[in-house]
Amino acid sequence: MKREIGMDKQNIIRALIVDDEQDGREVLRHFIAAHTEGVQVMAEAANLPEAKELIVTINPDLVFLDIHMGAGHIFSMLDEFDEINFEIVFVTSYEQYSLTAIKFNALDYLLKPIDIFELKAAVEKAKKRVLGKRTYEALVRNMLDSLDMETQPRKVAVHVGDSVVLVALSTVIYIEADGNYCTMVTITGEKYIVTRMIGEFEEYLGPKSDFVRINRSVLASVSHIVKYSKGFPCMLTMADGKIFEVARRKKADVIEKLGEQK
Repeated sequence: MKREIGMDKQNIIRALIVDDEQDGREVLRHFIAAHTEGVQVMAEAANLPEAKELIVTINPDLVFLDIHMGAGHIFSMLDEFDEINFEIVFVTSYEQYSLTAIKFNALDYLLKPIDIFELKAAVEKAKKRVLGKRTYEALVRNMLDSLDMETQPRKVAVHVGDSVVLVALSTVIYIEADGNYCTMVTITGEKYIVTRMIGEFEEYLGPKSDFVRINRSVLASVSHIVKYSKGFPCMLTMADGKIFEVARRKKADVIEKLGEQK
């Protein structure tokens, strides 16, 4: 039976800490007790089998999950659940590819050493999601898909007002940079402004994706290129009629990517 995410009668968030370092668990437990309200740490796990068992038996509302346990096997553990009915705050010691995937799917994370203000902010967001019974599983599933080297990211999470919209990458014609922002333009005419830089998108999408960097500010989907000119400058016409110039050094990449799609 599916368990709805929610608080108990005392409005307490039931939390689980998963970390293979005892010091890390103790520090986080202390910070949660001293600096957050309405959160009770029900248990701690020092390894992944124990974590999985506790998630099943105590039904936590919130799991603090260190992503360095078992060389990244925590993502495989999450993938084993038919339903993810709990909030997750990932904990990490340094920047890495998986953190990029976490950011792009609008999931919360904390960098060690843990900053108290960042902890409080992450907990407050989790509490709001618990109270509102918001769907969380789709974001986690999309992150897991994006971490699978055999597949490619299929969606990007975009904040729109008080909601998070999962935009299918297959519908995106191009992604255009404007400083620290990017605009995703879809085949149906929607435009989504995302607070990510073009280089972050390029890293998230990876070299096997449908997208190719055509110049300093544009990632174009080869599936939505209508035509291109053979000479220089090389001009691309996209499905919405927008025309972009391809940087000279990027033309070979575009031609190669178009060949892969045949």
